[in-house]
Amino acid sequence: MRLGGVGQHGSNAFYRLLLPLMAMQERGHDVVHVVQEIGTPIDIAPLAGCDIVQIHRPALLYDDGAVVTRLLDAGIAVGFDEDDNIIDAPEGLEEITGQHWLPRSRRNFELFLEHAHRAHLVTTPSGHLADRFEAAGAGNVHVIPNYLPGAFSRVEPQGHDGVVIGWHAGREHLLDADALGLRETLVRILDTHPEVEVVTINIELGLDHERYRCEELVPIERLTQRLADFDIGIVPLAEIPFNLGRSNVKAREYAAAGVPWLASPVGAYTDLGSEEGGWLVPDDRWFGALDQLIRSRKDRRRLGKQGRAWAKRETLWRTAELWEQVFLGAIQDARSIA
Repeated sequence: MRLGGVGQHGSNAFYRLLLPLMAMQERGHDVVHVVQEIGTPIDIAPLAGCDIVQIHRPALLYDDGAVVTRLLDAGIAVGFDEDDNIIDAPEGLEEITGQHWLPRSRRNFELFLEHAHRAHLVTTPSGHLADRFEAAGAGNVHVIPNYLPGAFSRVEPQGHDGVVIGWHAGREHLLDADALGLRETLVRILDTHPEVEVVTINIELGLDHERYRCEELVPIERLTQRLADFDIGIVPLAEIPFNLGRSNVKAREYAAAGVPWLASPVGAYTDLGSEEGGWLVPDDRWFGALDQLIRSRKDRRRLGKQGRAWAKRETLWRTAELWEQVFLGAIQDARSIA
């Protein structure tokens, strides 16, 4: 098949578009990748002759669906992918995080729902989002997790003294820190364990402690190399609609790096556990879970080993057939309707 992909730069598009395109190319299919700049319409000229065009986070806001009409009129099947439940973002999130793209993204999601019935394929890593898209009229919805590149598991820690608790997250997770009282928990952990350091990446918690620091975001290609220097990775999530649509990619990233993780039992994380390299932690048990894992090097080693084994089975190249099948199925459906 000849497969087109349209998306913007970023870690979401890396998992949801770029990696699947690369996998299809390795399987012998022709691939055209169009990068859309924010605020500009999609240029479909390079996509001429494609059998299907997969659009990550359809930028319908800029043309109100005209690009879909043009692709369909050209006899090209259209696929949509969305991996963020942005329409349920809590009020006030923009002020807390300073992320001024939220109103635009929320409107984009609304347009996605309006046009979902026109797509021959809709993919998402979230069962919660899949239900929403089907309710909007999408007829061919598939839940496909965020699988990792194999290289993510080929990293080794540099080695250090003590125990490092790490959290890699977007700034919107400040809401989760507030809801779960995470700042107070982490300060208590630091005061209890003089050998512990807390490091966050991209999310500034403002902890007033000498053994806390926040680091800048690292490129996605080098992420697990950085995560490998953590001893414990955390994924705290408040149980709110916004988080129900999340993928469980953070646990996968920690696991690929051999880092045992602790996560809230919310959304896609509810199906994970020790076999995947971590523990699920109820809202009021974060101090206890962290304390236990800090004290037990044996548990950390066991979970890290199990997580790495799981992550090696969950690479995109081992599961590329899933993407191939849904693309080919959508093309066949489009041709049978034409």
